[in-house]
Amino acid sequence: MSKESTHSTSFIARPAHLSTVLLLVGLGVIAGFYWQQSLRVDTLRVSGIWFNQEADILEAAQVPMGIAPDSLNLEELKNRVMRLTYVKSVHPYIEPGGTLHLSIEERLPIALLVGGAVERYTDTEGVQLPVLTGKTMDVPLVYGFSSTRQTDTLKTTDFIQLARFLEEAKEHKFAWATLSEVAFDPQEGVVALSHENGVKLLFGTDLFTNKLANWELFYTQVIRETGIARIAQIDLRFNDQIITRES
Repeated sequence: MSKESTHSTSFIARPAHLSTVLLLVGLGVIAGFYWQQSLRVDTLRVSGIWFNQEADILEAAQVPMGIAPDSLNLEELKNRVMRLTYVKSVHPYIEPGGTLHLSIEERLPIALLVGGAVERYTDTEGVQLPVLTGKTMDVPLVYGFSSTRQTDTLKTTDFIQLARFLEEAKEHKFAWATLSEVAFDPQEGVVALSHENGVKLLFGTDLFTNKLANWELFYTQVIRETGIARIAQIDLRFNDQIITRES
């Protein structure tokens, strides 16, 4: 009898326990729904900016305080903010408590376009960027790609090759520190001048990582021993040899 009584009590208790769990889950869903419905955007937070001013981001976002998150058109918000020149992408999300966080990825200058009426930076995608007071960048000078309109994006094959070279050079610490000016020549490909003594460096049109490594190797093994004063040009276009021309 005792065994039958024990089994009977356990059988009756399980549905009661299950009902309690379901009730708690239901209450949690209702509470979450109520919280979501009552949530309002009461503050905005911007992160990831250096070139941009926070006030400009907020003005472009045009988010009315007190709006419900599900009433926000986030795609339109992103498009408005991305009209700012230095903004590459925007990632908006709502934080607990009603703060709208705008995480910004900025465009980074890779070179300074010179030779035109107005000097401008450009990024690797060819987007022209204004030079802002107090926010100058130590980047190589680039000749031959100046544009009359800042809204123009540089898309020529020559610029694409040059941008690829600059992108790889930036990852190569020695090269980035030693190159002062860069241009593109139809016959010679990427042409650069060294900071030291203005030596002409020929990099061609491909295999830039190897050629940048060869430039560092030649500098450390030859130039540091013999000096650079008499060297006018270093041809790095070939994989198996480095050709120099003296002044």
